[in-house]
Amino acid sequence: MTAFLVWGALACSGGFWAIQLLAKPLLTPAQASAASERGAAGADLTRLFGVPAPQQAEAAPVAESRFKLLGVVAPKNAQSGAHAGEGLALISVDGVPRTVRIGAVLEGELRLIAVDKQTASLGSGGVVSMNLQIAPPAPAATGALSPAQPSATVLGGNPNGQPQPGQMSQPQPLQAEQNGNLPMR
Repeated sequence: MTAFLVWGALACSGGFWAIQLLAKPLLTPAQASAASERGAAGADLTRLFGVPAPQQAEAAPVAESRFKLLGVVAPKNAQSGAHAGEGLALISVDGVPRTVRIGAVLEGELRLIAVDKQTASLGSGGVVSMNLQIAPPAPAATGALSPAQPSATVLGGNPNGQPQPGQMSQPQPLQAEQNGNLPMR
């Protein structure tokens, strides 16, 4: 019995090492880098310790190109709605849509001042600095449908045409009834 266990352990060990020696390792992708190359020595840790990030001197994009009006919920009476703070606008800022109420801050000092059926007015301090308009809808497709073709299917079960006025159509006997064999029920 002990010899059987020894030979079994030897076979398992030999199988394990055969797999280890004969197995082909997976190839590492070319864009992969070792973990030690991306270590903390190359990382910028100044923000971790409370130092503000340096200001980048990038040119800010034109404000009108950053905003796009996607939709408006305007009150029916524009005069009463503007004073009561009613109305919403769905505005895309740098491609990210936001829902904004009248008087709410959109970005920085820029607020939604008023909405109309197709426009939204943005500004600061109650002074309108830009108006956004909803893009006009695409024109409707126009054209004419082709006339309907007559159907080859006979409706009503009378292949010979309509029955004469005052004449009732006779039900067709079943094939089994014609042969004298009635179907079993």
